Amino acid sequence: MAYIRCFLKSNLAGLSCRRQILKGDFIVSRTVTLWFVTAILIGSFSTTCVAETSEQARKIAEENNEAVVTVQLVIETSMSFGGETEKEENRISVPGTVIDPSGLVVSALSELDPTKVFSTFMEGETDSKFTSNVVDVKIKSADGTEIPADIVLRDRDLDLAFLRPKKAPASPMKFVDLSKSATPQLADELCVLYRLGPAAGRSLAVLLQRVQAVVTKPRTFYVINGERFGCPAFALDGKPVGIVVMRTAPGDGRSMGMFSSNQDMLMVVLPCSTVLKAAQQAKEASPEKPAEKPATKPAPIETPKKN
Repeated sequence: MAYIRCFLKSNLAGLSCRRQILKGDFIVSRTVTLWFVTAILIGSFSTTCVAETSEQARKIAEENNEAVVTVQLVIETSMSFGGETEKEENRISVPGTVIDPSGLVVSALSELDPTKVFSTFMEGETDSKFTSNVVDVKIKSADGTEIPADIVLRDRDLDLAFLRPKKAPASPMKFVDLSKSATPQLADELCVLYRLGPAAGRSLAVLLQRVQAVVTKPRTFYVINGERFGCPAFALDGKPVGIVVMRTAPGDGRSMGMFSSNQDMLMVVLPCSTVLKAAQQAKEASPEKPAEKPATKPAPIETPKKN
């Protein structure tokens, strides 16, 4: 009997142990399953968010396609350094945004006027001088139409330039309504629109950028990364945030130079409200007179010598 009792206890203990093992296997299996399901849900949510962002960006591009234009300029530049002067004529294309049905276009002055960038880097160099004169300006619309235009206002502090068609358009132009603006927060995603070069047929391009910093003094602007200045930036709900411009560090020239830190020059979005204030002045401003090309002196006519 003692042997039987011992045998039964041994088997019951083994059965209890196997039950505990099976129970542990069930818990581990259930935990792994929960992890797997959670990973699938997170992946699905992430994919859904990306799809929604892409859809919102496509909608913004479609609605504002005709308001994103290219500004074409012919510029005469003159650079003096070390007592030597070089002159040349350049043709450049820069981004622009139509902000009024009259055809008023805003762009970044740093794109239109190379002297702004060069002057920033060469500040403090007493023996250097860089000047530029605009000879011709055209607004190239989304359908390829070239509209003769004038520069009507330059704001070096804001890095803004405004252009206006020489003749009023026959019908109101598509424009970005800056009065219906959005105010982004830190880390919010923005949709920046610009046009590619002639190799891509001036196709509209989209760039998604996050707000890296919100600066409020001395004026509000939003720091981002990007490709070009003068482009419009939108919140994902479709409302405009502002225009992308260059922001340089204020100072007396000692902080700038050819080897200055890239922190001294930032790509920022200037809020719509700031751009609108400058635009009011541009609407009333007189157009700049384009630089005249120097007249070519005719070659002197040689008179035959009398024998």
